[in-house]
Amino acid sequence: MSISRMTVPGGLLFDLPAEDAQPAEQARTVWAAAPPPPAAEHPRPDGSTTGNTAEPDAPLPAEASPPPAQPGEILVQFSPDLSPALVEQALASVSGTPVEIIHGAATGPDGLLLRVTLPEGAEEAEAIAVLSTQPGVDFAEENFTVSVDAVSNDASYTNGSLWGMYGDATTSKNAFGSQAGEAWATGETGSAKVVIGVLDTGINYTHADLYLNVWINQGEIPISFRSSLADVDSDGQITFRDLNQAANKSFVTDINRNGRIDAGDLLKDQRWANRDDQDRNGYRDDLFGWDFVNNDNDPFDDNGHGTHVSGTIGAVGGNGVGVAGMAWEVQILALKFIGANGSGSISNAVKALDYYTNAGKAAVGQDFVATNNSWGGAGHSSAMQAAIDRTAEAGNLFIAAAGNNSRDTDRSANYPSSFSTLDSVGHEAVISVAALTSTGSLASFSNYGSATVDLAAPGASILSTTANGGYGTMSGTSMATPHVTGAIALYAAANPEDSAAEIRAALLDSTIATASLAGRTVTGGRLDAEAMLRAGAKPEASAPPAMASLHGTDGRDTVTGTADAEILSGVPASGSHLGRGTVDLLQGLGGDDIFVLGDARGAFYDDGNVRKSGTADYGRILDFQRGDKIQLSDDYDTYIIRSVRIEGVSGMGIYGDADGDGVYSGRDELIGHVKGFISLTSADLIFV
Repeated sequence: MSISRMTVPGGLLFDLPAEDAQPAEQARTVWAAAPPPPAAEHPRPDGSTTGNTAEPDAPLPAEASPPPAQPGEILVQFSPDLSPALVEQALASVSGTPVEIIHGAATGPDGLLLRVTLPEGAEEAEAIAVLSTQPGVDFAEENFTVSVDAVSNDASYTNGSLWGMYGDATTSKNAFGSQAGEAWATGETGSAKVVIGVLDTGINYTHADLYLNVWINQGEIPISFRSSLADVDSDGQITFRDLNQAANKSFVTDINRNGRIDAGDLLKDQRWANRDDQDRNGYRDDLFGWDFVNNDNDPFDDNGHGTHVSGTIGAVGGNGVGVAGMAWEVQILALKFIGANGSGSISNAVKALDYYTNAGKAAVGQDFVATNNSWGGAGHSSAMQAAIDRTAEAGNLFIAAAGNNSRDTDRSANYPSSFSTLDSVGHEAVISVAALTSTGSLASFSNYGSATVDLAAPGASILSTTANGGYGTMSGTSMATPHVTGAIALYAAANPEDSAAEIRAALLDSTIATASLAGRTVTGGRLDAEAMLRAGAKPEASAPPAMASLHGTDGRDTVTGTADAEILSGVPASGSHLGRGTVDLLQGLGGDDIFVLGDARGAFYDDGNVRKSGTADYGRILDFQRGDKIQLSDDYDTYIIRSVRIEGVSGMGIYGDADGDGVYSGRDELIGHVKGFISLTSADLIFV
């Protein structure tokens, strides 16, 4: 291993491996999907080939054997603002070598999370025990390895093959499907403003049923193109739907010659992949996401699992081709942290989730809503819990596969689906999904839990997109989870203002009670995408009740309201008398009242004498409260508010700027007087 010197945030100087070094992986796991069959070769966009492994369409045994362990790597979380000397002291206690900063900084509020290798022959458990006693170490843990869990005119929908998308009222019926077909019939098919993160094995971004729904990082679009690219569909961003239109043909080239513009073309186009980290997020040319396995900007799927998951979430619908995803229009952000062999490290999962969280914070005009997490097999990880907390605090949901071990996760936890943010963040962002068969049974391989698994969704023999550009079936809670994530994408498109808590409530409150799930999930029910949309439908706003209007006369009046909201005016409702020469007293008594000092007829209490302020006529408001409003005429360009004592009563005077100089002078016309020293703002005023 070659070594380079590197200074990390906080001023610490460590020996870190050079970029070409291969990180060690701690492979302690139980497979949450059946082990993949021998790899089949399929072409990549550049003509090379890579292994295509697939989750088989078969149930998993109750317990699967873990892959061989590769000891020697741990994660260490240090306290915020810890001195460099204490960090080095802690690492020296186990002869640990820092190889990567996973999150935070020594001088930052989150503290520094490091990936650390141990000397050959060192026991991880012993090193963790030693580190846990060191000052400034919040926790030390293994860097676990996790694995994959495994009315449309689209051909596979119309021929009856796509049961997971059906409902009891679709042409091809299955009451135990997601009811997506019924949701589409309401006119809701998604939005390209909704961004879903898929933490998995990557995506075949050239697939004919996926390429239009691959996320484009708006911050990495070449600066020289931004003002010239045509937003053809006027959604406020540039997507592949825009880049495949003639208006943008001079900015793109079909390099891979497949007849369309996709991510594979842009990654090979030096105008787009210009080796400049334009959005300054630390990931150069991250146009479509990131490959955390190979640490590059090409998240192509060399396993197949991530592409299958992505198809269920967002395969393009209504195009007469292949399958349809839950959301026909969506942006899928590929966060590849699982490799060709179906396994990946917790440290890379943390980085992938943080990428999604931070991208959402930086996005303009995009709605980051949820990540899909169809993987599992590790033990509890404090580093992963912290990353999930961070994404929950940013307003995102974390949708996770319940696991394929046929066990009760109330008794034996499954991660990441058993994580919770309820205590740490104050609301629950994690949603755990079990797998349902086409006959309404809980799949034999699916985990369950009356307190830890929220609902079930179609997860057996699910047809979706594959990494070789085709279609195939897979089974697992991996396949159930994207049905839920896709339903959330549909809901978010229809209800863009709803919070994560509101989306979660709509999802769980709309499930269909299912006999096989009674006592086995929190809701006892299964996904119903159409009912979820109905749960989120906002009632049409009813017109506010008409407010009673109370008016004075031509003379001096005291107009007194009631406890209700009312409109109070010291002058008659009609006619030319606007209070000149009189002083009227207005008292609301209660409710959110409107005190009228002018209307379409003009400003009230204006004597027309520009030589004096007219303190002989005005409207005095006796009990102005927050929630009340003062109505003024727009006769004056400017009104001036200043404290003044009139007839022994202190308060705030409202003057029309008669001489137009923007500052008070003796010529400005007194219109109203608000008893008491009330700090009036523009929010308290209405102009007509």
